[in-house]
Amino acid sequence: MPTIKDVAKRAGVSISTASYALNDQPNVHPDTKERILQAARDLNYYPNGIARNLKTKKTGNIGVFVYGFGGPIFSDVLEGIRQKLQENHFNIIVSSGKASANLLNERQVDGAIVFDSQLTDEVLMNYASHGHPLYVLDRDLKGDNIYASVIDNEGLVYRFICEMIKRGYHDMAFLSGPLDAFNNNHRYDGFKQALSEKGLNHDYIQSDFTIQGGFQAGLDLLKKEKRPTFVYCSNDESAIGFMQALKQGGLSIPKDIAIAGFDNIILSEYITPRLTTIGIDHLKWGQEVASSIVEVLNGKKPKDIGHPQGQFILRESC
Repeated sequence: MPTIKDVAKRAGVSISTASYALNDQPNVHPDTKERILQAARDLNYYPNGIARNLKTKKTGNIGVFVYGFGGPIFSDVLEGIRQKLQENHFNIIVSSGKASANLLNERQVDGAIVFDSQLTDEVLMNYASHGHPLYVLDRDLKGDNIYASVIDNEGLVYRFICEMIKRGYHDMAFLSGPLDAFNNNHRYDGFKQALSEKGLNHDYIQSDFTIQGGFQAGLDLLKKEKRPTFVYCSNDESAIGFMQALKQGGLSIPKDIAIAGFDNIILSEYITPRLTTIGIDHLKWGQEVASSIVEVLNGKKPKDIGHPQGQFILRESC
């Protein structure tokens, strides 16, 4: 197996010069650097990543921690992050579950972007306390080296439901996602506040963030004699499943029950009737978060990207 000593000998340089070139340091003449890189290619030499990390204290890796890989939301956010990290020559490591805490505790990534409610605040704050930048997308967390960019779930849903009340919808229900989900709970807070200010009551339907969960919730509602005239769903996937169940049961949307969701996933525009929703540009959000963490890692002051912008997308479902 070739070593850096072999590369230096083939290129006719010292070992230290070869090391500078292979680690992309600026103090090597371009012609010399190219000769060293060519020698490495000829010998099929690759630097020892572990040894290099011990020397530089940098991995070149950014960790993105999510609570699951299903659904279109994570894929859009991840794609935006991937694009910007690769543009800036950082690797992306995506993790979920117990492995995420290990990667953070062992500080195997130079920076972290977190969208996983299963990771405790203690683990995150411990990681950031060692000087590593941490972006949280799923909670309000404050501390040194911690940056937050969180969807304004409560405010967006509050304003949306106020608009629906103005349009004449008063008998409403909330189709919930997981009870431990940050986004779900804040969307429910906005929903409750809007109705409470108008002295309106509401029904609560327990489900999850999946099409299958929404479909089952719709089947359960069909069995009841009294039904709401408007159901706000905590995300688009559950809304789509809910709609399909009601249509299967012979109900007309929005004539019998109006429905709206959150996220503006691509499928929401291609179902019948098209789904009214609150839209977030998840791809752009991922790009902005990744660009900001790169600025921190490059020693610059990051710009405050704030909340990702949301907009009401009114279609035929209500």
